Order: sequence, then structure tokens, then C-alpha cells
Amino acid sequence: MRFFVKALMPLVLLSFSFSVSADDDQLDYLFPSKRVYLGVNLGGGWTEWKYLVDTTDPEDNNTDLATPSNVKEGGPSWGAVFGFTVSKNFAMELQYMQFANATIYFGPDNYYYVANGVSSMVSKTRAYSLSGKFLVPVGIKTHLRAFAAVGAGLVDRDDIINKLSCISPYLSAGLNYAFTQHWNLESGFQYYTGFGASELLPVNDFIPFAWDAYARLAYQF
Repeated sequence: MRFFVKALMPLVLLSFSFSVSADDDQLDYLFPSKRVYLGVNLGGGWTEWKYLVDTTDPEDNNTDLATPSNVKEGGPSWGAVFGFTVSKNFAMELQYMQFANATIYFGPDNYYYVANGVSSMVSKTRAYSLSGKFLVPVGIKTHLRAFAAVGAGLVDRDDIINKLSCISPYLSAGLNYAFTQHWNLESGFQYYTGFGASELLPVNDFIPFAWDAYARLAYQF
């Protein structure tokens, strides 16, 4: 019996090594390194202008003088990405995102209405990011990977009151599925940090905190 076990052990180890090698070969084929890829994002998100609306004490006339009376925001978002796979577990991405326009309303006693006759405005939000992306296979023989990305973002605001931008942290997380060596589908959540200051007219320097849930189709060369 001992002789049988001793004779069987090398075969088991050899079989295991072949299995691991096959799994590594499959991962290397599906998730190659040193490749460039391009992708398109479609999703839906928000720009969080609502943070400026006084919901704690809406009857306070003092806040009506400086803050919006109402905000309508949220909707489709879209973007494009250029990436480079450093290895099967790490990539670098440069991304552009366009978020849905937000409409900000001002009451009749508001500064912007009294001084400039602005009762409402449409604000556009664009964002750029450069990030490092970490990917981990979900399972052994799998086409699916989980990912998390972190980097620097540039959020750009454009409307009749102000045009300004800020550099801020960017992060995202989700799942990536490789159909083939070239085509993959990604679904995730991403967040661009904006800027807000405690000042008499907070609308002047506010830059939206933008986020969305998205799906991405990408082609890897």
C-alpha cells in the first residue's frame, strides 16, 4: 500500500502542475500584458448640486439670498477611455467623461436673480482622470475579474455664472468580463471628487461631486 501511495504521489503532483500551468496559460491568453485598449462608457449618474439647496430649514429667508431654491439633475453619462495593460493584474487608464447637465433654480430674492436677473442656469460637467487599475481573477478558470482603480481626476464646470475646474481624487470599482483576448465588457461605479467652500455665495466656486454607474465595451489591440 505504501509503495502504491509513493508511486501515485508524483503523478498527482505532475497532474496538479499541468493544471496550474494550463490555468496560467489561459489567464495569459485572455488577459495579455503590454497591450493598448480603447473603450466607450455609457451609464447614468449625478453631479450633486443638491448639496447647495437648504433642506434643513427651507423657510429661512437668509439662505434664499445665497443658495439655489431647487435643482434638477441626474441622467445619462458617457465617455471614452484609453488604457494600457502593464500586466494581467494592473493597467493604466486615461478617461474622459461627460455627465448630464444640471439645471439650478434661484428664487426671486436670490442674489443672482436680483443682481443679474438669473432665475435659472444650466451647468455642464466634464471630467478627466488618470488612474492605476488593479484586477484580480474571480475563480480559477474564469473570464471574470474584479477591479479597483484610484488616481487623479480633473472636474470641469461650465455655466453662465462661472467656468472653473479642480484637480481631485478619483476612484472606481466593479467587474470586468473578457469575451475573447480582444473584447471585454465592464460594469462599475466611479466617483470624481469636486469642491465646495463655506462662503457667502457658495454657487460661485462650487465644482460638482460627480459619480455614475456605467457599462463599458472595450477593444484590446
